[in-house]
Amino acid sequence: MTRQLVRIMLGIIALGFIGCAAFVLRNYTLDRAVIRLKNGDGASAVQILKPLAYIGDKIPECLLGNIYAYGAGNQRKSDADAIYWFRRCGSFGLPEPEKGVDPLASYELDVAKTYASGGQGVKADPVESLKWLTLAARDGSKEATAILAKSRQ
Repeated sequence: MTRQLVRIMLGIIALGFIGCAAFVLRNYTLDRAVIRLKNGDGASAVQILKPLAYIGDKIPECLLGNIYAYGAGNQRKSDADAIYWFRRCGSFGLPEPEKGVDPLASYELDVAKTYASGGQGVKADPVESLKWLTLAARDGSKEATAILAKSRQ
């Protein structure tokens, strides 16, 4: 083998190692955040997740959206922050929306349904459910629009 070929192979091996190390570090960071969240420390989880979310990792973006939507752990609820993070993660993990429907509507509808029935550590709250349902309908969710129409009858 020529020296140039050896250098190329060593470079490829080094890049592979760096990629694996980054993947392990990312997953370790996600695990730490989820553990903090499960222990009721939402504020700490937010601080751990934000660096990954700001570089475009979809899972932390969606987790942050949920933390802010429900006020998970000791983290304050913030509709504006929830919508910001849901919008950043797009339709990740959800079916692609119909043409003309904001991908955010799927998350808003999911939050509305959770507040409507309770569950997932969230108490049922009809006022909060109606607020999120209205947002989902505004952003193009046909299901949210139908639920609102039915509730007004």
